[in-house]
Amino acid sequence: MTPALQNETQTRTMTITAHSRRALLRASLRLGGGMAVGALLAACGGDGSRSMLSPPPSAPSGRRQGSVRIGMTAASGDPVGLSDAVYSRLVALDPRTGKVHGDLARGFEVTNDGLTATVRLRDGLRFHADKDGLASALTAEGVRRDFAVRGQTGDYLFASVVDRVEAPDQQTVVLRMRAPFSLLFDYLADVQTGGVRAATATYAVTGALLGSGPFVPVAREEAGTALVANPLYHRSELPLLERVQVLAGGPSRDPAAAVTRGELEVALHTAGSTEQESGTPQADIAATALRRTSRRMRGLGFSLAPQKGGGSQARAVPAMRDARVRQAVSLALDRKALAALEGGVLSGPVSPAHRTDAIPESELAKHPLYQHNPGEAKQLLEAAGQRELSFALEGANRPVTRAMAQLIERQLREAGFVPRVRLLPAADWEVLFLAGDFEGALVEFDEMRTPDIGLRLHLSGGLPGNFSLWGFSSPKYDAEARKAFAEIDPVRRGERARAAQRVLFDEVPAMFPLSAPPDYATVASTLRGYAFDAFEFNAAWLASEWRVEPKR
Repeated sequence: MTPALQNETQTRTMTITAHSRRALLRASLRLGGGMAVGALLAACGGDGSRSMLSPPPSAPSGRRQGSVRIGMTAASGDPVGLSDAVYSRLVALDPRTGKVHGDLARGFEVTNDGLTATVRLRDGLRFHADKDGLASALTAEGVRRDFAVRGQTGDYLFASVVDRVEAPDQQTVVLRMRAPFSLLFDYLADVQTGGVRAATATYAVTGALLGSGPFVPVAREEAGTALVANPLYHRSELPLLERVQVLAGGPSRDPAAAVTRGELEVALHTAGSTEQESGTPQADIAATALRRTSRRMRGLGFSLAPQKGGGSQARAVPAMRDARVRQAVSLALDRKALAALEGGVLSGPVSPAHRTDAIPESELAKHPLYQHNPGEAKQLLEAAGQRELSFALEGANRPVTRAMAQLIERQLREAGFVPRVRLLPAADWEVLFLAGDFEGALVEFDEMRTPDIGLRLHLSGGLPGNFSLWGFSSPKYDAEARKAFAEIDPVRRGERARAAQRVLFDEVPAMFPLSAPPDYATVASTLRGYAFDAFEFNAAWLASEWRVEPKR
């Protein structure tokens, strides 16, 4: 594993922990840059260029007024993304459509070979005012310098993917790539990896480097952090709000009920924890309960081989190497019943939260592998000579996992399998899972922030390139997945990603995606423009368009 990939793990990790982002896959699994770039990406060919930006949707107009208070339960984490509204990026990516819009960029062209990206900046860009009230110009040289700093500190995009950044004039940034990179826009649109920062000037209240986004942090209060509208924001006459406040830890009482009482405009919370969801009428403010498919995914995987990537001996179920046995497992599962345990939806290899890359739920529901057919499963087992196949069904000892394990055990037994449920303390289970030392594994992949992870989980070399948790290998699938990894355009990448997943189904994977659980929010009816299902795009781009209508 290269040092660059090790550094990447520190900033982007994937875990099976239900309510945290501990580095479960610290040494081997990776978001975004899971394998050496050259091993994953193939050149597209050609030396022309193409414009990558879609026209931005029209923004609402109106007088700047009002404020929004956002609260959350501890279990819901911090999906608000304060920094998303503070820092601008070259581009903004709408995950609902796969369209790329110019943020700081007014033009973005990529050569057909995917090796050079030329970015034209907007006129008159400025950072937020510093402590002396001076707002410095944001130029191409400033972008080049910030990206160079990111590369020096090991940020994956600029340390391993981008060979060098050039600023031939004050409004042009050129990215020279080592190879085509399918997540170029995902990374550039992510504030964590692409938010443009000032050289040295910082905010007095946070100590972070200045940004240029729609809101400016002005106060850290006991109740949370306050931001006010940026008067120099490059999107004319935006933002429409005067102030945004994010409450630290949320209100002391039920956050959704706090919306109906007029104490909050937005509450982010867990399922079943609100009076609003239970249908109990509340007093004063009309509110809407929102739900989105999260970027978490539950799956059932099997270890096919006792040795993986030249590692030490591990437990496995060799019978699972027979595709008929794996198909029998899939037909034994009643996925709709499993998803219903936590109000989730069917998931394919790519989480349905990544709409552009995921196979639609309607297609999944009709796929032969997703049919619940215990009788056919028994016939497949008998044909493979594996009647009453026994294995350990393992996972972390958590409430939802326990419920899923019990239901899966019943479903598998109905089809002729003999699973033995064995749930362990989370820390103990994670050690075994990372070593590939299991027979059957119930796992939750937490915060699959980029869509490629679902594809890379099934590669012959796994996410790190030399270690598959499952011991599964399909050269045909690998070839199809690499086509997606070489496509920079998010929409075309999605087409190739779906094609690769269909090939994976034909090969019958060793890890079966089960469901994607939901996230919840309650929003006051007076707040308009808040798109919960847009994830970071909601705060990074749409926050400037949020508006509050007067109470009637």
